[in-house]
Amino acid sequence: MFYLRLAAALLAFVAASLYGVAIALARRDRSRVAADYAHLLGRLQRRVLGIRLEIHHRERLDAHRPAIILANHQSVLDVPILAELFDAGQVVIAKKELKNIPFFGWLYTVTGNILLDRGNREQAVESLRSAEEEIRRRKVAVWIFPEGTRGKEPGRLLPFKKGAFHMALHTGAPLIPVVVAPLAPELDLKRHRLRPRTVEIRVLEPIPTAGLTDDEVPALINEARHRMGAALAEMDIARRLPPSDP
Repeated sequence: MFYLRLAAALLAFVAASLYGVAIALARRDRSRVAADYAHLLGRLQRRVLGIRLEIHHRERLDAHRPAIILANHQSVLDVPILAELFDAGQVVIAKKELKNIPFFGWLYTVTGNILLDRGNREQAVESLRSAEEEIRRRKVAVWIFPEGTRGKEPGRLLPFKKGAFHMALHTGAPLIPVVVAPLAPELDLKRHRLRPRTVEIRVLEPIPTAGLTDDEVPALINEARHRMGAALAEMDIARRLPPSDP
């Protein structure tokens, strides 16, 4: 069943990506193209993988522009899960290797998302500066995985990188933490598990940054990580509890 679900998810990716390429070539509003593509990709892949979503306080994502959206990173399954929250006026910052994925890489680039070369610090810094200019000019919300890579232990966050927080301070944009409940053990590609389940997502209260200085970045990182870690721990405990009797 694992391989059948995986194959179906791959077919869903190809179908959604072909649709995305078609509308990207036909439309001028590339921001809307990115959102429509993300929503279709997410719906198709979640359906074949048996993933349902329980989203809390989604409205907080739309209440602030510009904004820096911080999300925890667990696996490639973050894409179909978080795609439901992606909307026009939002962009993603991710590693440059994504551009090598057929269809997806081209769509990612032409719809205004930002690629970072983590192996080249100067280029990465320059990309972040360009992102800051785009935030000021276009008033976009930027999605970032502050851990920088996928977490290896369910329910625990890796240390946060500083880039997202400097970006927030330089633009005055608030930080909006988004926390996805631990996916394992039901959804664990390394252990060949793809069992249907409901995944909880919490959009936490925004953290204001206006008026803060770079000296306050460590405290800001601690606050964001503490809030996200606490929510993640709560969801992990709730997920493990047996269902209550009606």
